[in-house]
Amino acid sequence: MVFIISSALGAAIPLSDDYGFLSEHTPFLQFIDAVRGKGDAETGEVLRQRLLSRPLHDEDKQSVLCIKSATLLARLYTEMETPDSQRAKELLVEAESSLKKLKDTPFFQLMSEAEIDSIYYLINPSRLTKGISSNSKIKKAYAQYPDQIYAILMKANSLLYAPSFAGGDKAEALSLFLTLLEAGSSQLNTWDLCSIYVGIGRICMGRNEWDKALGYFTAAKALYAFDPTLDEYIRKTKERL
Repeated sequence: MVFIISSALGAAIPLSDDYGFLSEHTPFLQFIDAVRGKGDAETGEVLRQRLLSRPLHDEDKQSVLCIKSATLLARLYTEMETPDSQRAKELLVEAESSLKKLKDTPFFQLMSEAEIDSIYYLINPSRLTKGISSNSKIKKAYAQYPDQIYAILMKANSLLYAPSFAGGDKAEALSLFLTLLEAGSSQLNTWDLCSIYVGIGRICMGRNEWDKALGYFTAAKALYAFDPTLDEYIRKTKERL
């Protein structure tokens, strides 16, 4: 899928979405609804096995499907009230195994490596090398594939959450988020749109624009109900109103 938008930088640029096949794959949508929408790891495990038992014809896309479902479920295990780091790590090992099967798609490989490293860092923030490695791969992917929606989104989140001394830049992050929104919310998949709303909401918090922040957080919550971090943002925002 390719979109033509007017970027926040002023020039019209084409945007591509090589991950677009995921939003057209019904078993994956059922899986992500259980994981992101309900925070249901048990159902997520069942749906993931069902998802992987019906492989796609394209081997690289199948590998991406394996990796994406593994990292999403691993993230859920780290965010649950009682985290299960062991299961999260097992899923990341599965993802790394699938990573080796990616052949002729360097974009998928870079983004998948960045995702895996970011979850390792989430599990154990003392492993700074994983966080640095993830950011480095995101930076490289964005430099090489600036037209890819997922590369732009990952770059925006990297700029948002990194401290300024490590290259963080909230103004640039906002520009990238808005660039993506200009593509039209109907053309973005639900999970990416949710991430964009949360990102803009976080920037609004930093600017003390509490009404706007709550509006974006509420929009994100309407897309996926389960997100303990988002719940905390909403709580903090309401305290300021």
